[in-house]
Amino acid sequence: MRNQYMAKVLVYNKLVTEDQINAYKDKVSDSKDIGQVLVEVGLLKPALYQKVLAYVRDLEAKNAQAETAAAANAAAIAAAKEREAAKAKEQAKEQAKAQATPPAKKAAANEAPSAPASSSQGELQIEGNDIYGKSSISAKEVKAVAGLESTQLAEFKPTMQESEPEAPAAPAVAEEPAKALPTHFAVESGEGAPVQAPESLSPTTSLAEMIAFARKFNATDIYLYPDRQVAMRQSGNIVPVTEEAMSVSELSNRLDDVADCFDDGYKIVQGENFSKTAGVPGVGRIRLSVTWFEGVPSVSIRIIQAESASLESLYLPPFCESFAELTSGLVLIAGPSFSGRTTTMLTYAETIMRNRETYIQTVEKPIERLLRNTAGAVAQREVGLHVHSGVEGIELAMNNGADVILFDHLENMDELSLLLQASNAGALVFAVTTGNNIHALLSRLLASVPEVSRTNFAYTLAEQLKGVIVQQLVPVVQNQGLILACEAMKVSSTVANMIRKNDFSQIAAAISSQHDQGITLDDSLQKCVESGYIDGFEAWKRAYDNRRFASYRPAK
Repeated sequence: MRNQYMAKVLVYNKLVTEDQINAYKDKVSDSKDIGQVLVEVGLLKPALYQKVLAYVRDLEAKNAQAETAAAANAAAIAAAKEREAAKAKEQAKEQAKAQATPPAKKAAANEAPSAPASSSQGELQIEGNDIYGKSSISAKEVKAVAGLESTQLAEFKPTMQESEPEAPAAPAVAEEPAKALPTHFAVESGEGAPVQAPESLSPTTSLAEMIAFARKFNATDIYLYPDRQVAMRQSGNIVPVTEEAMSVSELSNRLDDVADCFDDGYKIVQGENFSKTAGVPGVGRIRLSVTWFEGVPSVSIRIIQAESASLESLYLPPFCESFAELTSGLVLIAGPSFSGRTTTMLTYAETIMRNRETYIQTVEKPIERLLRNTAGAVAQREVGLHVHSGVEGIELAMNNGADVILFDHLENMDELSLLLQASNAGALVFAVTTGNNIHALLSRLLASVPEVSRTNFAYTLAEQLKGVIVQQLVPVVQNQGLILACEAMKVSSTVANMIRKNDFSQIAAAISSQHDQGITLDDSLQKCVESGYIDGFEAWKRAYDNRRFASYRPAK
């Protein structure tokens, strides 16, 4: 019973998950309960385990007392029944009236009320004190754990401040609504005294110095895995940067380095996967992703560039620069993950801010690079930090009269519909989404709309869509960095008609025929090869029609 009670308490109070209980319950033995197993694998702190154990022992003691009392009560009732039965039998011999009354029924009429029957499901009604001395009676249903007995347990809420002495229980406070936003809204930039990059790295190097090292050598990502060398991604290739492997303890120390740097005051919880941005003093902003396996973390760090960029430096087709001159309409920026879509979108914002006074509002998931608008105003809002959802962020931007709206990134049709509504109302909208080419992107957008409203949506999209960029980052020869290859177009009347008809079979031909107003991915890759930026093999791997680059195909 102890393991069943302990599992219920741990799951109900969100100290561990039901899946974690099920994953390790096979390791339970007569000498080791489920709490000790979870402590060994690092999912439960020893101090919390001791509090849970004390609570469960108290619960077992109370249940034992209740069972003893119930047994004594049952014995007394049985003795009373025997006395009543004997008395009824004696009376039956003396009175004729008693002959018509079954002795059992008469005995039942005279016997004392019996104790309430216990639940067939083994539910417990617990009365007493919890581990904080708070008197309580609880009949709260606890979420069932597969393979364990269903019980009802008194509420158990351990404090995380284990170093402080326990205080008397405070009056109950109503729980914060599920959709409440964080109270901490500051966005940390990571500014401060610059951290110097070391000459070489080791697993004991601080996380700030690792980030400084990555920036110095233009690495885009840092990877920290247990019992492996520290690695970084440079020019699209992953290379080790330490000779020694990183131990689990050193990996935990690197997480401690960044624990207080999150924008919303987020605290790292062992066993809880997450991906968030943070500002690390002296080295700038990063995006930290942590995945746990058996209590051990694996860490991926994306380096967020703080420097402003120009459209010219992105090597976009020249006609794409005109998108920054638009005053209304929708521009879609697509591509696979880690293809620089957000960088392109923010570069458009910075170009607009340099050339005209405007009010720009972003809705990001999450905020990465911070914008500075010296010729107008800019407001950056993060979903989950400043607004509950992307839809709420768009509505807020529309209500505030934003001239330019940047949205990163589209996840549903409600968001796209609102962005079309915003562009129709006079705003210029840049939105990041997924897609490998323009044909697939437009086909997917229209296929996502219910057929009954697809025609109206297609007409609205054809009217408001001004341009599309689908980009990829390709390694430059000799590991000299990355260059952008893209498929892009201005939406011409021909393309707009295709959108209205939901027929994109000739979209590639239409893009090619636009000459200085469109470029296919294969044409872009061809230019990169001819300019000597990329190897032909890279073009062959990425081309829409790789027969065009068949001569670069490696021999089998």
